[in-house]
Amino acid sequence: MPLPEVPHAYVPRDIDTLKIPQAKRLEFKTEYLFTYTMQLPEDDPPFIIGSNADGVSLIITERGTRVSGPRINGSFIREGNDYVTIRPDGSSIHDVRCVILTDDGARIKFMYKGKGDFGSTGYTDVLEGKMPEKVKIRCGPHLETAHPEYQWVNGLQCIEVGESSHNDS
Repeated sequence: MPLPEVPHAYVPRDIDTLKIPQAKRLEFKTEYLFTYTMQLPEDDPPFIIGSNADGVSLIITERGTRVSGPRINGSFIREGNDYVTIRPDGSSIHDVRCVILTDDGARIKFMYKGKGDFGSTGYTDVLEGKMPEKVKIRCGPHLETAHPEYQWVNGLQCIEVGESSHNDS
């Protein structure tokens, strides 16, 4: 069976007269809000759920984390959880939910979904109970609050670039 004939593509001879519309670039500015260093409790190691169709699932508990910066200062209250799925290629998907209690008493829900990298052997390592020394995480957090002084966070789409460190010693 012969292949169907494909139309030919043509290029104008006088390329300088070709008018190509340029897309308007949208302006994008960032503002530094805060930094935090996640505290993973030594008495509560990652809880490995097991392997499933998407990868290996685990839950990492986060507590006692300090938030500091020019716009928000406070601490994570209660416990937050990072629901992690590590894929067979070592990439990871994170779904995090925490609450920040600001130094002036506001409660801000802090949530993000993002991607991480557990390394090429991360999938099998985690199944064997070994956590990598470092995990790079890139995500898109958003915040929500009812507090009148922090209403400005409700419309934000943030960018987070982070790295988690794990050391058995």
